[in-house]
Amino acid sequence: MPPTPTPRHKPLERVFAYRVFDLRDRFPQPLETFRQALECLQSDNAYLPDMSGEIVAYHLGGRALPIPEHFFIRHTDNSLAVIPSSENDQACEAVDTWLTDVLSRETDDSVIASTLRPSRLNILLDQCDPNAPEPDDIQAWQHMGEVGREIIDAPSREDIWEAAVQVMGEVQARRWMKTAHPQLEGKSPNLCIEEYPAGVYELVLQMSSGAS
Repeated sequence: MPPTPTPRHKPLERVFAYRVFDLRDRFPQPLETFRQALECLQSDNAYLPDMSGEIVAYHLGGRALPIPEHFFIRHTDNSLAVIPSSENDQACEAVDTWLTDVLSRETDDSVIASTLRPSRLNILLDQCDPNAPEPDDIQAWQHMGEVGREIIDAPSREDIWEAAVQVMGEVQARRWMKTAHPQLEGKSPNLCIEEYPAGVYELVLQMSSGAS
């Protein structure tokens, strides 16, 4: 008898969790649905969700998919606000449609593998060449004296936000935090703060000195 084919997941079934980010990272727990994530941003516990709120869907293949903010942040002239709960049904339906479209186009395993988020040590080690020389800019950074806020061992999300606002202003800092950056492997600073806060903080310091 021919082997029984392995059942394929429906697109939305490949999303196993959602995560909410705000400025003070008050929602570290994984959530089952986008609605639950949205309700976190709408709650009184969220800190400046209109400025720093982000919702990420995690894919069975290892990918982290940031949900476009226009689904849950309302732009009105120069103001920003999380949508009211009365619009949650509409927002959830729109996000499900968007995720279905994105994931249905990722049927090739090679595509999914190429977008793996390097969130575990073994994945990072597999991608590293231990004999490769350190780039000049990294060597220069390591030999630079400790000055100002560079002495922070583990900058928090709030430290990074305050530094970015000081360098760029609130509006530009908010846009920068949610924009993919080549020095963060094409991920946004918001998405990398949890795992690589020092690297994100370093980018802010580079901008303050005109290095990037």
